[in-house]
Amino acid sequence: MLVVGLALALALALVPAATASASIEKSSVCQAYKSEVTKQTKASTNLAKEMESGKWSSIKPALLATFNGEANAEKQFTAYLSGASAKVKAAAAVALNLDNTFKTIIENSSSLQQFETRITAAESTPKVTAALKVLGSYSKTICG
Repeated sequence: MLVVGLALALALALVPAATASASIEKSSVCQAYKSEVTKQTKASTNLAKEMESGKWSSIKPALLATFNGEANAEKQFTAYLSGASAKVKAAAAVALNLDNTFKTIIENSSSLQQFETRITAAESTPKVTAALKVLGSYSKTICG
């Protein structure tokens, strides 16, 4: 489901970086990451119920509500990136941009079908696919 793709992209975008020698920091970073994944999973479950209704008039506000509180998550993400490689930082920039693209797509879509088509196109670009792969590998290295 597209909502799960959105949550996965967001969760991957929130993967924090830590230096290999800072095990305490790594632990707190992974805890924050896992907490964000849990939060996004719960939001996806609630959103799935709205999606099943097929009513764009109720889906759109629910989708936009998922972006409330994003500013804090993005600040944490930026702070944790200080120890990441240039490749990871570049991938993170793509993921953060994708998040903004998702919000714009939601705001400008007038139907569920239009939303789905635009989200699929945004997620499917080679640049985004490569960035999410880098972030997925990075999160696995950092947090297992």
